[in-house]
Amino acid sequence: MLPWPLTTSIELAQVLRPGGHLRPDSALRTLREHELAAEPISVVPRAGRGANGHVVWYSSLMLDVVRLLRVGDEPTARAMHRSATALAGQRATHAVAEILIRAGPDPDPAALDTETGGAFTRLALLTASAREQHRSELGVETFVGRVADVAGRVAFVVDDHGRTLPIPAPSSSPRPWTPLVSVDTELLTGGSHHDLGASRIRRRYRSECESSGPSPSPQRG
Repeated sequence: MLPWPLTTSIELAQVLRPGGHLRPDSALRTLREHELAAEPISVVPRAGRGANGHVVWYSSLMLDVVRLLRVGDEPTARAMHRSATALAGQRATHAVAEILIRAGPDPDPAALDTETGGAFTRLALLTASAREQHRSELGVETFVGRVADVAGRVAFVVDDHGRTLPIPAPSSSPRPWTPLVSVDTELLTGGSHHDLGASRIRRRYRSECESSGPSPSPQRG
């Protein structure tokens, strides 16, 4: 499974202050104060003949940057920041961002990859490669499994070893509930676990896509 390559300032704030309430602009300001400014991937949606505001994404590597900054590992945060900035500046990244606007709130990775001519998966592969270089420093465990049951607002993910992880469930889904999901979890001070991005899990669930090629499809996680 490949990581979803883009993120938002809301998610950056959630990772910078797990379980707390931090404004997205405050999270961005904190990054700037540490000379780790998030490079914006800004797209102006078109409605009819004119522009309609703008939408801003960031490389999802910035989630690792804020996590590393929070735990005090600035050297690794700076190395990851260089990779995030490089990815944010690529033309393919902006092409993916533009298509995401038209794809709606719950886009299908396979369809996105087709529409972008494979750019979506290539961007995810580059993101995964950058993360793997610093895997040991991230302090994150990735839990991969299938949704076995949903009870109210809780989904139960079971991995191949039979372990179960409860996570917040999306309020609705346009596809059947048979997804393969990936959830990054972090052990916080005091022994509690933080499911990264769990409050926005509806946008992070992705059904396992049938693929005729060798490249896996990016998954929210």
